[in-house]
Amino acid sequence: MKKIDLIYFSLALLAAGFILFLLIYSPKNENKFIIADIRVDIVGEIKKKVAVREGLLTHAKISRQNKFDTLIFLGENIDSVNIGDNIIKHKNSPFLYILKKGDKIKKLKYVLIPKSIFNDENFPKEWKDSCKTVWKDVIID
Repeated sequence: MKKIDLIYFSLALLAAGFILFLLIYSPKNENKFIIADIRVDIVGEIKKKVAVREGLLTHAKISRQNKFDTLIFLGENIDSVNIGDNIIKHKNSPFLYILKKGDKIKKLKYVLIPKSIFNDENFPKEWKDSCKTVWKDVIID
């Protein structure tokens, strides 16, 4: 084996090892993703239902005024919305609201909060009271 081939092989092995390390070791910090989802503010209109995986509609493309369109995860709630419905997700709330034409407002859960995250010391203290009262629907075991 030539010296240059050995160097390339060593670098490829090192890169593969690093990627494997990241996949195995990287801690699953769901806390930051849940908090980021609660903090997001969305006001817009549903333009289209989207399947990010083939044959499975789970997301909606939202057209927002004076902002870029965004894609949000609705999961099983995708059947509760129609193209043309207005959607509102207030900042610092785990709920979103669907305003259907000529119908009453529908409240859906946007973020579910596992008890382990709720009890984590990094979970914002100002949200803990809301979790015990207004948000209690979104706390899961």
